[in-house]
Amino acid sequence: MGVREALEAFLRRASDFLRPPGVEEVPVLGALGRVLAEDVKAPMDLPPFSRATMDGYAVRAEDTYEARPDRPVRLKIVG
Repeated sequence: MGVREALEAFLRRASDFLRPPGVEEVPVLGALGRVLAEDVKAPMDLPPFSRATMDGYAVRAEDTYEARPDRPVRLKIVG
């Protein structure tokens, strides 16, 4: 069997595994670790004010080396 024939035979047998999985509905409590089949859009912005772009802040570790509970450091917001 040549390379082309072997590849075609492999793809025929593997086609069931290469297809995307079907869509199914599951209860919210059973959805952990699963992937949504479509986007979910919120009817309104929450929170209704600006906040960090990616839900957090990046901090350079070296900027916190001198921080202590009784002597906090002041960090500069950039970006």
